[in-house]
Amino acid sequence: MKFSLFILFVTTLILSNAKAEFIQKITFEKIKKEISYENDTKPILDNRCVVCHSCYNSPCQLKMSSLEGLLRGATKEPIYKNRIEAAEMTRLFVDAHTTEQWREKGFFAINEKVPNLNASIMAYLLNQKEVFSQVKGDYAPEEDELTCIKDKNELEKYLDKKPYHGMPYGFPSLKKEEFNLLMTWLDNGIKKPNIKKANKPKEIKIFEYFLNQEDIKHKVTARYIYEHLFLAHIKFPNSKDFYKLVRSYTKPNTPIEVIATRLPYDEAKEPFYYRFQKITSSIVHKTHMVYELDTNKLKRYQDLFINIEWKNKPILVSYDSKIAANPLTAYEQIPATSRYNFLLDNIHYFIMTFIRGPVCKGQIALNVINDHFWVAFKDPKYDITIHDRNFIQNNSQNLSIPNEYGANTAILDTFDFYNYDKDTITYYKNKNELYEKHNEKALDINSIWKGNQSNNNDDAMLTIYRHFNSSSVHKGALGNIPKTMWIIDYPLLERLYYSLVAGFDVFGNTPHKLLVRKYMDRLRIEGESNFLEYLPKDIRKNQFDKWYLGYKARWLTTYTPSRNKTHINYTTKEYKKEFMLKILDHTNTKKDSINFVDNDHKETPILGRYSTKEKIENSFKNLTSRKNISLFKKYTSDNFNLSYLRIQMNNGQNYVYSIVINKWHDNVAFMFDEKQRLNPKKDDINIIEGFVGSYPNLFIVVKEDDLSAFFNLLINYKNDDDVKLSKYFILRDNKNFWEVYDWFQNEFNKQQPINSGIFDLNRYFKKTFNPVTN
Repeated sequence: MKFSLFILFVTTLILSNAKAEFIQKITFEKIKKEISYENDTKPILDNRCVVCHSCYNSPCQLKMSSLEGLLRGATKEPIYKNRIEAAEMTRLFVDAHTTEQWREKGFFAINEKVPNLNASIMAYLLNQKEVFSQVKGDYAPEEDELTCIKDKNELEKYLDKKPYHGMPYGFPSLKKEEFNLLMTWLDNGIKKPNIKKANKPKEIKIFEYFLNQEDIKHKVTARYIYEHLFLAHIKFPNSKDFYKLVRSYTKPNTPIEVIATRLPYDEAKEPFYYRFQKITSSIVHKTHMVYELDTNKLKRYQDLFINIEWKNKPILVSYDSKIAANPLTAYEQIPATSRYNFLLDNIHYFIMTFIRGPVCKGQIALNVINDHFWVAFKDPKYDITIHDRNFIQNNSQNLSIPNEYGANTAILDTFDFYNYDKDTITYYKNKNELYEKHNEKALDINSIWKGNQSNNNDDAMLTIYRHFNSSSVHKGALGNIPKTMWIIDYPLLERLYYSLVAGFDVFGNTPHKLLVRKYMDRLRIEGESNFLEYLPKDIRKNQFDKWYLGYKARWLTTYTPSRNKTHINYTTKEYKKEFMLKILDHTNTKKDSINFVDNDHKETPILGRYSTKEKIENSFKNLTSRKNISLFKKYTSDNFNLSYLRIQMNNGQNYVYSIVINKWHDNVAFMFDEKQRLNPKKDDINIIEGFVGSYPNLFIVVKEDDLSAFFNLLINYKNDDDVKLSKYFILRDNKNFWEVYDWFQNEFNKQQPINSGIFDLNRYFKKTFNPVTN
């Protein structure tokens, strides 16, 4: 027996270390039918390739969400890296338009046959997974050292060294019929399909007319709207398509010629026109930020911007970055109440733009915020900063935005950040004095915006979750009472948008990104400060210090509380919690039925059976009320923050929940060494019905009959329980992985037909149950 085990061990050792032979000639079963890109190929690419190859974080900049992206190919030049000089921009459909132009920019083909081989790089990587189909070891596309294979030599070296790293990368292989279809399609040579001309929504003509009128008032209004909607996926009524608002050198009703400026407020040669360009790429959720336009919205624009007297005679806005980078000065001629109401009308969209975009990867950028917090807004009628005629203008220096330095910020300019401390203190002082003059109405509960009554009042409060290096924003107050909360007024809202969205250049140099990141510290504290002003004046500093533990954090933060009196009547000593509850009541925002834990909550025992949704969610509440659950503590150490749970009931019904892990930070005052500021004992989880985020770290599937055992495992987890978890946790080496993924993706599309998009699997849990090999 011992000898047999020894032979088995030696054989396994030899096989696991054997060097793979590079497969020179690929064979496959050729499909004889005519292959349609739209009907046959694209669905496979969307569901197996686009899940990793989209947006700026796509490995090797290979974007497969469109045929143009696939034909453009790959490059060895990463977007996310430290650099002294801003990079050349490589935006698909913008910075080049032909394959030849992309080749000049350093992109190389992945679909053309490699010289001296019988197939393309893409075909070889697909075939490699067919031959070495096991998923072994760890896979983290955004962290792994990827070769970005360009030729035969690199291909041979890569596959010899990493035989289990074929495509799909770190996931099971394609079905045989999918593999044969893609291989046939590639072998035949990709032909661009004939594009059927679709009817445009009638609203496009109406809006293009409005945005392109010649009078200065319309021109300034159109520019302001464009700079706020350039990232939007615009949805018109009765149309399944989405559109982007672009600047074009061509008139309406002619082919669009997009003007390729780095930033939306960069100068474009006159004349140009605002046009709506159809989005032809597959919709991926992480960049899918929907903004709806209809005739009611046009009327609203007319009322906010045109049918109203402006502060001064309309004049064209300068494109000088010292002016254009800051909308508070660039657009001061437009009534501030109009600008603020424009933003509040679609506040979820605007908060989403700087929570989810324009970058697709950003742990350094996102460690400026806590993992879970709520946001509310100043009511325009009570935002004193926009009613005092000269306040914003007089504080223009104190409200400056570092983006004015541009994408190629000089290293020495980064030290100008420390001048912002002085400007910040001056701004707080001036603002506090302003509020003191209007104190009778400025700091009572009525000064909190109640939301858009026409939108079922579900946007008065928003919840923001950070999922390590991504984040998401949701309507309502999700979770329990958070550690912090922001209250945003107009000056803060515009600066958030222009510093993190309109003026942020993902291709910019490192000093540019450093300045934006550090400026965001100020904006976060400003939002928190606005909240603290509603607490009794004697406890504001003490509450702030609880959010910024450690002498270094307090040294790096600039907080200037006022001595202004609040008009909130408190009945308890839990001021923060009581005020948050008052905001919930004032805005008619419901408490989270699963995650909000009342003081009198009593934990119920795990049931032997779960036959109803109510019983399931009662046990969820037991989980969310606990801290320091050992299972989640173990997984969060691997940046595991978000999972999707499917519960299969015996009657055929399915329930879907998102499990969000919130890490507790003693402070978020530093850019680096985040682990040193974590306190796992205070971590908690939120369980939200439906889907949260764009980057699932794990899929979990539990049947009704297993719910009792599943809950016991979550609460009483021990390190040797991983085998038990494998019954529910769908790791990347699970043979049914793609079937499970397809179910979740289809369910997401069904639940949110307008706002859904393809999930991104770049951050799926990197570990497998298989041992590490090559």
